[in-house]
Amino acid sequence: MRVKRTLQAAGLIAAAVILGLLAVQGTYALWSATAVAAPGSVSSASFTVNLTATPSGQATTMTLPDGKPASLALTPAAALLPGTSVYGGVVVTNSSDAGGTFNTAATVGQPAMANLSGGTLSQYLSVSGKAAASATDCSTAIGYAPLGAPGLASPAVPKSGSTVLCFQVTLSPSAPSTVKGQAVAITLPLTVRQLCGVPGGC
Repeated sequence: MRVKRTLQAAGLIAAAVILGLLAVQGTYALWSATAVAAPGSVSSASFTVNLTATPSGQATTMTLPDGKPASLALTPAAALLPGTSVYGGVVVTNSSDAGGTFNTAATVGQPAMANLSGGTLSQYLSVSGKAAASATDCSTAIGYAPLGAPGLASPAVPKSGSTVLCFQVTLSPSAPSTVKGQAVAITLPLTVRQLCGVPGGC
């Protein structure tokens, strides 16, 4: 007996910008169950999504057994100065052990920025994103688009395959010197879902 379901992993990427510091945080995603069927038992596959930061290389999984949020730090090499940008990205890997077709897709929603400690930095920042073929593409300014309400969607990711979501944080050239050293929390909702492997839907 085969059960077809659409699976979805909801995560959160939280970035803190402090003169070029970018951090990413993700919550868990877990789908696993066991059903008894004569003459034995049948176990469902796991829906595992692995995350790797670029350029730091720090890795975690969105599937945490204890349900606690995963934390992933992006550490851009350059300082964030007026008129410049810093870059970071996340490699999202479809690590499911499900049989058959089990493609996934990742989507990043519109960012929300909040000033920390009473600062005013957020009004001078913009966040852009792009899907890329490799992590090295994140440091290339070409192809970025503002992250608005439609968000950013990855192409289909097959089992054991990966996609890269890149982020660009730009500080306006008109930013005053008073924002130096201030911090902003940037929240980006990250969702990974199963794509149906059946024509016409699940």
